[in-house]
Amino acid sequence: MSDVDVAHTKPIPAFYCCYLLRSTVRQTSLYIGSTPHPSRRLAQHNGVSKGGARKTANDKRPWEMVLIVESFTSRTAALQFEWAWQKPGKSRHLGLLDDDTESARGKGKTRPRGPARSLKGHLENLHALLRSTYFSSLPLSVRFFADDVHQLWRVWSDRVDGVIPEHIKVIPDGSCVEDQYPGVEHARVGGVDRIQVDYGKIYNYLEKAAFQLDDPENLQCKVCQTPIAPKEELVVVCPQMRCYCVSHLLCLSARFLDSAKERGRLVPISGKCPGCHKTAQWSLMMQELSFRTRGGKELQAILRKRRRGDCRTDIAPREDTDDVGTAAAEYGDFPVSVGGSIKGLNNASDKSTHDDIPLEDDWYESLALESDNEVDDRSKSHSTVPTRAEIVIEDSDCDSTG
Repeated sequence: MSDVDVAHTKPIPAFYCCYLLRSTVRQTSLYIGSTPHPSRRLAQHNGVSKGGARKTANDKRPWEMVLIVESFTSRTAALQFEWAWQKPGKSRHLGLLDDDTESARGKGKTRPRGPARSLKGHLENLHALLRSTYFSSLPLSVRFFADDVHQLWRVWSDRVDGVIPEHIKVIPDGSCVEDQYPGVEHARVGGVDRIQVDYGKIYNYLEKAAFQLDDPENLQCKVCQTPIAPKEELVVVCPQMRCYCVSHLLCLSARFLDSAKERGRLVPISGKCPGCHKTAQWSLMMQELSFRTRGGKELQAILRKRRRGDCRTDIAPREDTDDVGTAAAEYGDFPVSVGGSIKGLNNASDKSTHDDIPLEDDWYESLALESDNEVDDRSKSHSTVPTRAEIVIEDSDCDSTG
């Protein structure tokens, strides 16, 4: 089965990001990569654990992760972004934004030609990518962990003749002085090692949706007011814990798009729930839907553990603020019909409850096809299979400056 086919049978990844590394001993040395697990990846680049790209295994260690671009719609989208950021001169997403003249370049209207060799060049290309036709339509966020890098970003953003869409969030984090950026406190995590990379944030949401859809007899689409059949149709559930609104996927997406400011958009960013009238992030709803329809045994294991109170992660979407999603889906990414149903949480006759499925600490990583290809240690024979602790993850090479 091809990677594309596999990607279309897996849930939307819990987390995926592109990142920019900077050497702490030689700050002109930079590296771009992508990963579903930033803290683990950084440890590999620094030689703390096995793995990391060959270009970072040198005297420029230790490396620091100065920023990440997160909330990609899929692994494929993250890899596309990574490649375009690495190779701006070859990317169709980074055509000149204005006249290719020295005067225009002086006003910040164009991107640097060829691979970026400086921090400023990487930030300029990042800004241009976020304004490009394709990536500007995704619900991305840029999270800065180094204050000097964020300050340089702000200088360029004020100078360039181009604005990043409002739905793309810029989050000063890490060493960025918190008091200088009011309104982002709730989005800060504090450091790379504090980023939640699993599905724990939607456990409550998954349980709620399973409970609501378990008895479809009286379910009705809040938009078109017709009966809903969860076994045959794609159904979305409001992420607010106290709202029991359900809708057909296409009905709700059409309503969200009709109310959006941007005309011509094909995939919603967010919209007001027709039930509770609170803002719902489309990306979060699509992540729940994809896991509900594709999670299989992992979903059943989560629901059983939740019923017994065994799940260690219990993080619910905030009731009084907009739910924050980590991915959004494009049309055509889901099957036309959904086979099979979700068993009731209290159905004692469900035979599968007697054959409990263990849920490993890193089970979610097998669902998200990693952009960092898992390979054997190059110094060993190809016939040697590493243990889980010795898995080496290597992402796409990017020329580091040095």
